[in-house]
Amino acid sequence: MNLAPANEVRALGGPRITELYWTGVPQPDGTGTLRAQARALYSAVGMALRAAGARILAERVFATVEAMKVVATERRLALGDLDDGVRPTRIVVAPGRAGPFAGVQVHAVSCPTAPEVVRLQGAADGACGRRLQIGQDCWLALNEVVAGNSAPPSEQARLMFDSVSSLLRQSGADMKAVARTWLWLKDICDWYADFNAVRTAFFKRERLLQSGNGHVRLPASTGIGLGSAGGAACALDLIALPGREDSIELLEAGGDQDSAFKYGSAFSRAAIAPMPGGRTLFVSGTAAVDAQGRTEHVGQVEAQIHATIRHVRSLLAKVDCGDEHVLSALVYCKTPQVEESYHAICADLKWPRLSMIAEICRPDLLFEVEVVAGPVPRRGRKG
Repeated sequence: MNLAPANEVRALGGPRITELYWTGVPQPDGTGTLRAQARALYSAVGMALRAAGARILAERVFATVEAMKVVATERRLALGDLDDGVRPTRIVVAPGRAGPFAGVQVHAVSCPTAPEVVRLQGAADGACGRRLQIGQDCWLALNEVVAGNSAPPSEQARLMFDSVSSLLRQSGADMKAVARTWLWLKDICDWYADFNAVRTAFFKRERLLQSGNGHVRLPASTGIGLGSAGGAACALDLIALPGREDSIELLEAGGDQDSAFKYGSAFSRAAIAPMPGGRTLFVSGTAAVDAQGRTEHVGQVEAQIHATIRHVRSLLAKVDCGDEHVLSALVYCKTPQVEESYHAICADLKWPRLSMIAEICRPDLLFEVEVVAGPVPRRGRKG
């Protein structure tokens, strides 16, 4: 089977400022111990960062709870002085095609200044992101923001958004500066309606939704049924551009899909943001949903996979991008059988990607994909 390379790096930018999108996946044949796999992947990360003179801006690890401890040890040993103390987002997955360790995703930047660690004021373990300043331009990446795990899920979500608001204000920003969020929601189908209500209330408070004039300003987003290693019901990552909210283009509808907000989910289909290496498209979590918000091809695995990839490509095409522009992708499969079908169907897909087992936001959805792509041509959207 012609699978994507186990380790793949895509670069965006030029000689002075370069972004690296590194995707690492253990070999699917299961060779080597978990420790050896983790050591090999993070040794490759370290070599790629050092060769480019780059520093991590955002990072995610996808593994079982037991595997996460092993990966953390090997990560620390391999990165050495490249570890600035910011813990990667640690997402718990069930064993899948690659075994207990699904892979690693790293977004790094090579530029004249290194990212600064962001800490939540008053928190004992407050390192939860990085702030990058290049001249007058600033970027903020937050990792695995949580609010404990003792309260009911909806209350955890409310407190999590409060923490996000505080972190943004520490950097002189608010939610209007956020281009993209990732929402890791344990047991998503049990409380997704409650979560959406909390998020919508938060967005109204942040003036992203203003009912009086119909104004809608929603970041791109993924909301997926995976929990963080700390056991919280919800965790959040984001990318924001403090002071440059007007530079973010939000595509509430995109490609051949209409607005998700019309059926109760407060996110845009994609966002275009001026990142350090160039104009970048962040495609939200995309599934087999038609223009009216209905699930397509219920019970048909292959048809849902084909429809999802078609929707993503349609959105890429709207901003004059294609498969060759994809910098990284995450693929969420409801069951191991769906994951095997995906690898068989998409064996020749030229996206750097890693796949994992995850619960999708509707019981009848079997497959979901998100991508980052660039550079987006400056002539903008078609039509």
